[in-house]
Amino acid sequence: MPHWLTAALVGLTAFSVTFLVVPQLRALALRAKLFDMPDPMRVHTTPLPRIGGIGIFLGFMVAVGISFALPVNRYQIEVERIVLLLVGATIVVAIMAFDDIVGIAPMPKLVLQIAAAAIVVVPRWRGGDYGIVVEQFNAPWIGTVHLPIAVAVLFTIFWIVGMMNAVNWSDGLDGLAGTIALVSSIVLFLHTFFRPAGDPQFTISVLAIALAGAILGFLPYNWHPSSIIMGDSGAMFLGFALATISVIGGAKIATTLLAMGIPILDTAWVIIYRVMHGRSPVIRDRGHLHHRLLDAGLTQPQVVSCFCALTAVFGASALLLPTRESKLYVLMLMAVVLLGIITWLARRRPIQTNASEQR
Repeated sequence: MPHWLTAALVGLTAFSVTFLVVPQLRALALRAKLFDMPDPMRVHTTPLPRIGGIGIFLGFMVAVGISFALPVNRYQIEVERIVLLLVGATIVVAIMAFDDIVGIAPMPKLVLQIAAAAIVVVPRWRGGDYGIVVEQFNAPWIGTVHLPIAVAVLFTIFWIVGMMNAVNWSDGLDGLAGTIALVSSIVLFLHTFFRPAGDPQFTISVLAIALAGAILGFLPYNWHPSSIIMGDSGAMFLGFALATISVIGGAKIATTLLAMGIPILDTAWVIIYRVMHGRSPVIRDRGHLHHRLLDAGLTQPQVVSCFCALTAVFGASALLLPTRESKLYVLMLMAVVLLGIITWLARRRPIQTNASEQR
């Protein structure tokens, strides 16, 4: 079977499962009254079902499972690490679904995120050869940097937990987190798919296209005005999946950093801003870039379109730029421009806060 046909089948399977499951989840949420309620820190004005992310997860899991039955199986040299990804993702979704339904305090939630990330790392820490760990990376002007195993484990956990929260914090407008994650998944797919026949990275491209297909199956229900949101279970799963796929795919950290650069930098900026102003980093406010753009007068579709376009531009630069140094320059330029925009917007309107909310 040609590679492109295998990838198409996996992506279509993920799309179909998610597209069919999400309405059932919405009906379940309506019956059980599992709503995300409006408040001054949120943009929606009516209660919305909040367990749609489970549909994304199910679409991804079914598609990846089916991929093992396709002829691509002869390229599956990453079976152990893919299984670790699936186990870790299941734990993340289970924990965050409980949070969506019942609620978990911020610090216990962070501890659980770290524990979920550690699950995919520990096998390497204990001497195995299949843990999902960033043990080396290519640094501009330096070349390949090899990390001691202890440093590699800590860095990988930080990378996974950071990505989970970056995606979660970008989930503030209809379709925003899903659109950003969709574009990033496509970038990872393109980076790993177009390889010589038999190259093991084709396996990783299957993971990326399964994730993209599942997100695409969810977005029709999440476009503005959305009928369901993904909740923490969906956003945390997307961050976890993107982080681990980028590591399995040969530590494509630079590619993922550029594709996900805006939400990552926005998360870092918001944390620094809150701490500098004497606030807890987990207290919800309207300081995120998407909130500032919305408050400046843009509509939700306009903000999402801007994020989508910028994510696509920076993702394309990750694929097309020839050197590590040039990618670093683009990332630095992105940081400077983003800081300038946020600073300008901050002078226009004070940030609203709500001490009763954490995020």
